[in-house]
Amino acid sequence: MDDSLDDLFGDEPLVEISALAGLPSIARGLIQSIDDARVSGCSQKIAWSNQGCIASISSDGHSVSLRNLYCNSATGLWVLSDGEEAKIIALSHNGYPLKHLSWSHAGTELAVTDILGNISVFSLVHAINRCTVSRRCALGAEDNLSVIVGLVWLNQDRSGPEGARWVEFGGELHSISTAAELLTHATICADKDSSMLIATYSFSKHIRLYRAGVEWSRQTFIIEHVKTIGDCSSPKQDADANGLPSSLPYPEAQLYHLEMLSPAPDPRNKETLPPLLLAFFCNYPHQNNPASIGNEPWTSIARWELNSTKPTLHPSFSQLSSKKANAPTSSELQMEVVLKRLPHISIGNIVNSVQQLNLGTTLAFCSSEGSVEFRSRPALDLLPRDESSDKASGLTQVGLGFPQGDNYDGDMAGLRLMQIRQGYLDSPLSDDILEAVAEAFVIQFSISCSGYGNYHDDLSATMQLFREQNLKHADSTPISTFTKPFLSDIHRVISLNIDYSGDVKTENYLKNGMHQRTLSMQLSLGYRGSQQHRSLSSKVAFAILQLRWAALSFAMGLKLSPIGTGLSGEADLRRTETVRSFFGIIAWTLSLMNFIVDELFTLATAMEDTSAAENGSPNHDMLASKKLNTPALALLFVSQSRLLCKYNFRFFRGLCAEIAQQRSQDPTWRELGSMFSRSPVPLPSFEKVLAEVDSNVRNVYDSENIPEAERKDIETNMLISGTVNRRLWPAVEALLTKTVRALREETNVAELYFHDVSWLGLSDDGASDRWKKEHRLDVIRKTEVPTGAR
Repeated sequence: MDDSLDDLFGDEPLVEISALAGLPSIARGLIQSIDDARVSGCSQKIAWSNQGCIASISSDGHSVSLRNLYCNSATGLWVLSDGEEAKIIALSHNGYPLKHLSWSHAGTELAVTDILGNISVFSLVHAINRCTVSRRCALGAEDNLSVIVGLVWLNQDRSGPEGARWVEFGGELHSISTAAELLTHATICADKDSSMLIATYSFSKHIRLYRAGVEWSRQTFIIEHVKTIGDCSSPKQDADANGLPSSLPYPEAQLYHLEMLSPAPDPRNKETLPPLLLAFFCNYPHQNNPASIGNEPWTSIARWELNSTKPTLHPSFSQLSSKKANAPTSSELQMEVVLKRLPHISIGNIVNSVQQLNLGTTLAFCSSEGSVEFRSRPALDLLPRDESSDKASGLTQVGLGFPQGDNYDGDMAGLRLMQIRQGYLDSPLSDDILEAVAEAFVIQFSISCSGYGNYHDDLSATMQLFREQNLKHADSTPISTFTKPFLSDIHRVISLNIDYSGDVKTENYLKNGMHQRTLSMQLSLGYRGSQQHRSLSSKVAFAILQLRWAALSFAMGLKLSPIGTGLSGEADLRRTETVRSFFGIIAWTLSLMNFIVDELFTLATAMEDTSAAENGSPNHDMLASKKLNTPALALLFVSQSRLLCKYNFRFFRGLCAEIAQQRSQDPTWRELGSMFSRSPVPLPSFEKVLAEVDSNVRNVYDSENIPEAERKDIETNMLISGTVNRRLWPAVEALLTKTVRALREETNVAELYFHDVSWLGLSDDGASDRWKKEHRLDVIRKTEVPTGAR
């Protein structure tokens, strides 16, 4: 008996391995991803939130892992964290394979769907890579008639029933009479009149267009069918401007993605571009299709433009004798949508995604092998690459790009960052090119600040990689040719006010989140791992961020009185655990005060020694030396940090008043009082220092008639460099002479000398290095993290 069963069902023989020799190398994960996308429009297995969390569905569909970019403390390099499996997601779906992920606009909530169409929502606001259930899915019938084919987040700031966070209601697009009318893809976008445009694609290869509105008060949809496009199959693969040959035996491509783009400004004039519908078809060599072997993968994009026109009546209708008096006139006819078919375009790769840039005027097509094509929206023409150093419009224009590599394999095994192209590394980068690169990063940072959240870790990682490449291939100083222009232009582009030397309400400063974003970027640029010392600029940013966090904690946690005379009646001081939770922050702020005063004494002594050597003339150049690498002087003269110090110590004054009046018998308050009394520097003495520095700086600005724009430049340079501007040296000299002499009389200098400030992370001495190696600090609560804690 013949054991072969190949001819049992009359199937065609399998293709020999030798016949597949010409098959290009396409990752199995990519093939599976495209096959899933053809069946259903909701098959996104990886999603990146605006808060930085990366969610990915496993290859078997039974788990979701959460990851983040983080800076490795040992090496200072940005890497991708190991996946933390969110077991609660799989449990919520009762083991059904998961299919699609979608983040909310704010990036704090994740919607998850499974193969049966069940939807659950999870919140990630309490801890990194930790999620909680926000909306449980209602498990329905076990069939595929409820599969999700399109999912989009609407504006969450909508009125709804009181006490109900999630409310479900729906509407019917059209009835289904045959299996061919089942939907496979759907896309939604907003129109100019606040309505929604919905496009669907079915097995019958028909695209239907609808206009929909939502009545939130009645919890209902208002849906209107607009147009139907029949037989929407793959465009013919003729030779076009991209040079793809028409003679190859390409089989018919299949739709795998549908995208509707909202109206956008026309870069060519002052008009508005109408909504645009894009249908993505792709084909690639596959072992089950021998006719495709030897061909290269490609994507064809069909386009339709949605124009609104007002219909007109023929003049003869007005002459009809039977015309009714109440018949509508031309001006009363409703607007009609006209679909205009535009020429398709072809791309010689598999397009993974399309993103809108520059207010929707530019489209970025991301391909599977890592390339990105930028095209203008009106005609989808390729944007010419302008590598001139005279201007900067984006990272690719100044020489950065994604490295070419293997196709996407459906796994989260590695991290690929934009980097300088090889052609730029043949010779050292000029200062003009470095400034153009810095300007391009400024544009990217400004765009990230204008959206939801404050996430820019990916930009920090890319900048770090560029800096390392630049240091290897160029002999320029990073702070003068790259970092400093970048940080300076950030404040210029986003028009951030950093001059707080006048009478400014601290509450206004704390409400401006841009300060935290710019300081965070400045901090990250000077961080190279825990084993290396931070740069002076990074130390200044780190200290101001901690002062800012302390001020926010005091204002929100214990309610500082608006007039600053003490604590308001809203503060719940009866709960001792509330007061105790601030012990770490208070201790850190007091140590910072003692650190600054100790450094002032050291600088004053050094100035006295140099003055004696220079026959009584103080050596101001010593103050500008970066060899000191101490942020103490800058923290007093940068108006942001001085403002925060005054705010925090005004709060301490209120706490001391509470301790003296009514809290002396409570153990928690006695411990807090001991914390203040043990400080070598009295609180009133340091407050006087802050007031005198503030007054001296104002006097310099007023006596020299320094205009507001120049004052802003002075403040920006001090914040970025960590050194005091030369125009303010008279104020520095007054501080280190008259003010310091009075401060010595009020300070316990012996105790100050032995006061431990190694845990602040601002010194470069051996004690600070040892503390970093042996301890870990919780930067939020300012308490030591126990060994082995996660």
